[in-house]
Amino acid sequence: MKILLYIFFSFILIPCNGQSKIQKENSELDITTTYPKINLSQIPKTWKSLNTIQKDWIKVEKDKDGYLIYQPCDGKTETVKLEGASLTINWRIENSQKFELEKFTRLTDNNAFRADGYDVENKIGFEIKARIVDYKNGIVLWEFNGNKWLMTPKENFKSFRIIKNNCETEKKKELDFLPIEDYK
Repeated sequence: MKILLYIFFSFILIPCNGQSKIQKENSELDITTTYPKINLSQIPKTWKSLNTIQKDWIKVEKDKDGYLIYQPCDGKTETVKLEGASLTINWRIENSQKFELEKFTRLTDNNAFRADGYDVENKIGFEIKARIVDYKNGIVLWEFNGNKWLMTPKENFKSFRIIKNNCETEKKKELDFLPIEDYK
């Protein structure tokens, strides 16, 4: 009888303890993943005019499974908005920054542009570049102020896997993603 009880507890209780530990480790991450329901991500191979460049952009990350939108625990997903002769960068944590565009030029067979921007409030100027790197997935490489961001037009938001780092009451570690490759 004792042997039967030992076998019972060995097969039933030990796996349960192992399972709860795994659940605890996963709950420490507290990640929610939403998979795309639509496929709108393709963008034109070129921008035929300055007016055809999409106005609202959202940052895209990349991991071993492909492109995704990351919603961090602390802050918000970075965005860029073109409005007439200005460009607004919404950073993850810092306040947004608005630049007046002084010079705007399409480049490289119309699949890229560069602009000189000037932040009137902070008296900072810098160069902004954007280049289509993957039109099928709707990915554009933006470069400014030492930053490189992969971005997609905001209307493509639901075309990507979305990973949300939940943090109801306290800060959680943010996820790390693959570095931005040097696109040719």
